[in-house]
Amino acid sequence: MDNKEEIKERRQFLNGDRTIWAMVFILCGISLIEVFSASSRLTFGKSSFLTPIISHTVHLGIGLVGMYLVHLLHYKWYRLFPVLLVPLSVILLAYLSVQSHSSSGAERWINLGFFQLQPSELGKIGVIMAVAYWLSKLKQDDPLSQSNIFWKILLLTGLVCALIVGENLSTAVLLAGVIFVMMILGGIAWRRMLALTGVVVGAGIVAVVILLFVPAQTLRDSRIIPSRATTWQARLQDFSQTKNKPDAYEYARVVAPEKPQETHANIAIATSNILGKGPGNSDERDYLQEASCDFIYAIIIEELGMAGGIVVMLVYIILLFRVGRIAMRSKEKYPAYLAMGLGMLLGLQAFINMSVAVGLFPVTGQPLPLISKGGTSVLMTSGCIGMLLGISNTLDKEARGEQIIGMETDVPAPVDGNESFDE
Repeated sequence: MDNKEEIKERRQFLNGDRTIWAMVFILCGISLIEVFSASSRLTFGKSSFLTPIISHTVHLGIGLVGMYLVHLLHYKWYRLFPVLLVPLSVILLAYLSVQSHSSSGAERWINLGFFQLQPSELGKIGVIMAVAYWLSKLKQDDPLSQSNIFWKILLLTGLVCALIVGENLSTAVLLAGVIFVMMILGGIAWRRMLALTGVVVGAGIVAVVILLFVPAQTLRDSRIIPSRATTWQARLQDFSQTKNKPDAYEYARVVAPEKPQETHANIAIATSNILGKGPGNSDERDYLQEASCDFIYAIIIEELGMAGGIVVMLVYIILLFRVGRIAMRSKEKYPAYLAMGLGMLLGLQAFINMSVAVGLFPVTGQPLPLISKGGTSVLMTSGCIGMLLGISNTLDKEARGEQIIGMETDVPAPVDGNESFDE
């Protein structure tokens, strides 16, 4: 009897999908070990070697507390979140754009003194939540509903992506891709999606042609092209060059000094073997820029081997399967669309980060969710997972006929004042 009571108490503390909770704790454990190892370069000659890991531990702790609190709420309360996130992110991204132009460079963070805030992280989650709400109100057979919701989604996504693209192209592309798939799954008319696809593909081809063939100096002198265009150009040209690859000697003499990140990531992976060098024994962390963030997967493989890299990959795959299960269990549209959107965001972000580390994608600035060092990323990822757990928790308790926080309370419509959550 005592064991049954203890199990029941644990279930009341950690509600929702138990497998997702287990994957979260695995990722947090790996993160603490690998960030501590990879961040040693950050403290060399500057501060205590404990400073980065203490900061990261605090961020993870706050994230887990936030995750726990969010997962206790009924999912209908999540519809209020974009009311704050979307306007705040637009204001901060606009401010960041003005600052970037005034300093002739691209900025990703706003320094709050005690915290480095990355507005693009707020923006992409706010947009996904707003789009999930709009799609849940879509009447597929009503042309007026189709038109209104299509243009709402297009304008909001276009605005936020336009503000993000100057400081982080990969995040803008990632957000646009997630929203595009959500629109297809949400029932936006095919003729609209085909037209949108044509416009996006055409614009993408023009952008690639410009980056491949327009001289770098011309891009620098242009006032309408983002200042980071030359960086995108260099990465795209390097990645697209498939002919005349240099031999090992020429690569080491000429190419390696020009591509330190790719070079040391490749060395880390090539020297890892099956089980790796062991936690804390990385050699490349002292030479690899952004080893604790953008390229932490390379350090994971170096220290934990190919086996460790596969385990991390499997954790994200399991998370995606569990998110799919949550979406399929949802009887209402909103939680299903929200779960799919957040799941795609986390899955694609993890895929891009790991692909960059192993050389399958050009270098981007996408962190590895819940593993990479970065306060805003950790907190927002924790919020996403908290909402996924909250949807699962709500579905579980509704199936058992139990009450959940907020279930009995009416909440005002967050986006359109004439609509109710209970419609």
